[in-house]
Amino acid sequence: METEITFRETSRLVPVAQIIAVVCLIPVGLTLGALTGWVVLSPIMGMVVPLLAATWFLKRDGMSWHDVGFANRMSLTGFLGFTALTVVSVFVLVVFGLQNLLEAVGLPPQDTSSFKQLIEGNTLYFLAFLLPVSWGSAAFGEELLLRGFVRHRLEWLTRSPVWAVIGQAGIFALAHLYQGITGVLMVFSLGLIFGAVFYRCGRNLWPLIAAHGLIDTFAMTSFYLGLDWL
Repeated sequence: METEITFRETSRLVPVAQIIAVVCLIPVGLTLGALTGWVVLSPIMGMVVPLLAATWFLKRDGMSWHDVGFANRMSLTGFLGFTALTVVSVFVLVVFGLQNLLEAVGLPPQDTSSFKQLIEGNTLYFLAFLLPVSWGSAAFGEELLLRGFVRHRLEWLTRSPVWAVIGQAGIFALAHLYQGITGVLMVFSLGLIFGAVFYRCGRNLWPLIAAHGLIDTFAMTSFYLGLDWL
């Protein structure tokens, strides 16, 4: 159980190399998906490729995904409570709080135009981005990769949950550079919240996966309906 990481005596270069590898494989997967001509495959492959590498790294170290985010059981009440806490925190602190503050000081709005142009009024793209992307590559894939694997390796490297949370949030934010500076800062804050909830709920990824899926569902539905919430 990952209530407390057992740090193996190994070179610090190992987690560093693994983190760099999976992060560099994100654009590789995005490119491979884009080359198919199916726009929805780009974000999917952007998670599938690094997750395959992360799975291999875990197996190489005698571990599994169970060890980095699913080892500790959670009651249904706890799951629902932490899922709700995560969603409410993101909307209050990030979507309505930080976003308005950043725009008040003169920063441009979060750039989500690439999604809006594809999804608004288009049922096919809406469903494609809602199910395999929002709930698949984003909710499940990003939580496994960032809050699971990368966060675990950062904690292994730094021996500090605090630095692990900050580090994974930074990598999470950089992966969203296409959303502009406001989007990066918002995603970084979201990553901090998700990382903090992960530790608060006993190192369990399920509430984060559910919360991530619900937040992205709200966003995709807003884009589809042409609502200017984000």
